[in-house]
Formats: sequence, C-alpha cells, structure tokens
Amino acid sequence: MTPNLSSFEDQKSPTPPPTFTDSPNRMSSGPSSPVPTGSPEPQRQFVIVPPDQQFHSRSAPSNLHPYIRPLTISDLESCIALENAAFTDPGERATREKVRQQLKNGDFNMGTKCGELCLGIFTTVVPGTTDFKAETLAAARPVETSRKNGAVSVLLGHVVAAKTEAPVATDESMDYPRDWNSEHPKPSNLGHQEQGRTIVLHSVAVLPRFQGRGIGQVLMKAYIAQMNGAGIVDRLALIAHDHKVTWYETLGFTNKGSSKAQFGGGGWFDMVYEMKPIEARARYG
Repeated sequence: MTPNLSSFEDQKSPTPPPTFTDSPNRMSSGPSSPVPTGSPEPQRQFVIVPPDQQFHSRSAPSNLHPYIRPLTISDLESCIALENAAFTDPGERATREKVRQQLKNGDFNMGTKCGELCLGIFTTVVPGTTDFKAETLAAARPVETSRKNGAVSVLLGHVVAAKTEAPVATDESMDYPRDWNSEHPKPSNLGHQEQGRTIVLHSVAVLPRFQGRGIGQVLMKAYIAQMNGAGIVDRLALIAHDHKVTWYETLGFTNKGSSKAQFGGGGWFDMVYEMKPIEARARYG
C-alpha cells in the first residue's frame, strides 16, 4: 500500500468554513436550474464556496465556482485521474482498486458510512465554451441529466478516507482487504473499520494547475467542519512529509512525531486533529 497525502501548496485562509446547502445550482451567475424529479440518485449534501473564497483559473478567464460534495462510485475515474496528476511518484498514489473499494462501500444503498468520509471539490464547466483545462475533465460527469448545455462537474481536489480503531494512521488502516468485493469476504483488520473512532485520511490531493490558491484549505476546512458536526469519530489522522507538517498545523492538526507507517519507505510524520467534545461541538454548530 502507498502513501497518498497532501500533494498541494496552498495559501493560508482566515475565512471560516463555507456553509452547507443542498444543490450546486447556485454556482452559476444566471438563473438556477431546478433539480430534476425522479432522479435515481439520492439527495446529497453540498457546500457552496462563497465568492470571497473562490478562485481564478490559470487556464480560463472566468472565475471558478467550486462546491464540495461526497464522492460516489460514479466519481471513480475522476479520482484516479486526480491521483495520477497530483502524485508524480506512482508509489504514492491510491490504486484504482483501493479507491473503488472505498467509494463502492460508500454507495448510498450499501449501508456503510465509508463514502460519507470521502469528499471532493468540484467546479461546473460547459465543454467547448472555454479553454478550461484539467486532467479530470475527460472523466467529468453531467451535473444534471436535464441540463441542455451539457454542463459537467469537474473534480479539482479530493479527500479519500476510512475509519480505523487506531489513534494514528497505520499500515493496516491505509490498506484494504483484497477480497472486499467477494460474496463472502473474510473478517479483516485492513482498511475501513466501521466501528472505529478515528478517520484516517488516505489521500488529500488537488490538481497541480489549481494548487496554491487556497483550494486545499477550503476543502479541508469543510471536511473538518462536516466530520466534527457529524459526531461519528473522535479524531482525524494522517501521515505527512516534513514539508507539509506546518501546513496541517495551521488547520489545527498536531504533530505526533515520526510515524511507524512504512508506505513508500517511511519517513512520515503522524498528524492528528482532535474533534471537539460533544458540548463544544453543539456550541460550534
């Protein structure tokens, strides 16, 4: 298994996490498109990024209008394209099977909460109308099947995660059981543990051409706010290279020292974010 953490250089952002809403329609400056009725996919929770936290693209003259939503199995190809673009070392990328396992286990119809732990930050693009460039554009999915302009939702960054019973990221928690998709998978201590009280972040990534403009900060702040508000775990844990430690500390993570995880030959630091107590969480929300 490989390390897949934090491949971006983002600026500090003093602004609070964006508020939640239920649709990406307000990304556009024009009238909102109604949400189609009878859609087979259940309603998902979205975060619309406020204007003062939006970003200019190097490859397109217009502003990005990003929003954040849970990842699903339909985002698999976009996630793989993002991993390939964000991590120059193939050994640090999340494999297709690993991402597939986490996203499929998070399918709304499968009963587990693994998918609720995986978020993506997207922007809406109408193909052919701009010179917008992104490695994930080819894999982008339609925003809504009823949109006549063919607008697609392009992945800019993601957080891929699972639960673990360990207080820090370990080789076991970063792995996955190879028989996960069999009819009768064997019990395993590898990968997602639904009863765990720690979320281990397997991959935090932003497309290279969109790095350095605060996208990672916005995504991580929204992620922390959502997991804190859900009250399903006690902490977040990840491993980071030494040059990323300070960046995570600005988000509230604590450096716990050298990690025992040996992904990519080791040399990582354990970073942990302790969630607020229930009382403080209630006041926070």
